[in-house]
Formats: sequence, structure tokens, C-alpha cells
Amino acid sequence: MIYEFSTKDMSDLLYDDLSTIQDNTGENTESVLQTPTTESKFPCRVIETPLESVNRTNNGVPILKTFQVSIEHWDNKQRFCMEMANNTDKQLQKRNFTRTNSSPIIFDQITKKYRFITTYEVRYNALTNSFCYIR
Repeated sequence: MIYEFSTKDMSDLLYDDLSTIQDNTGENTESVLQTPTTESKFPCRVIETPLESVNRTNNGVPILKTFQVSIEHWDNKQRFCMEMANNTDKQLQKRNFTRTNSSPIIFDQITKKYRFITTYEVRYNALTNSFCYIR
């Protein structure tokens, strides 16, 4: 039976995987699904809603999908944001995700924290229920 892996499934998987990462604090870093506020716990990762596109179908059922997701890394110092992104890379590589883009590090005037955004891609194969490298 083919399992239709959804955007919600991908978001849940990312949340579970990224919530296990220990960064510069030695504790698991907070993962959230919304932009942090001044009341938020830092450091944190923001998981944007994954973008899903169907590459191949069989009788209308998606059998190959591409998922793209942006992860925001928030912390007090730029270098900690870069460390967090590196740790995200390592965690997502276990599932065959590839980093495809990075943004410049930006200082947020409201939270007084730095934000570094990285973008990742992976393909999901419904026939094998597995993730495949894009490149």
C-alpha cells in the first residue's frame, strides 16, 4: 500500500528530528512553528511550512514528491546561529536532505536576536516509503 506523505507529516517529522539537537547550551534547542517574539525561549529553530510538489503520479496517486523547507536559526550571536545551522545540516543529512540555500544573517530589532535562514530539499518516494537525495 502506498502511503501519501503529506505536508503535515513532513512538518511533524522535522519538528521531532530538530527538537533533539543540542547546540551551544548543551540542552535540546527549542523548535517552534511560528516566528519568535520577545517572550520566546532562545536559542530556537523556526520550522517554516514545507513546500510540497508532486513529481510523479500513478493513477492520480503521488508516488514521488519533492519537499523544500526553510529553517530559521535564532540566537544572541551570529556564530551560534551558524553553529545551529551546521547542526541542522548534520541532523537532516541523516534523512538525505540537502541544503540548497542560505540567507545573510540578519539582526532582528524586535527580539534583539540574530536570525540565519537555511533551505533544504529532499524527495519522498511513496513506493519505497523513503527519502532520496535531490542531487
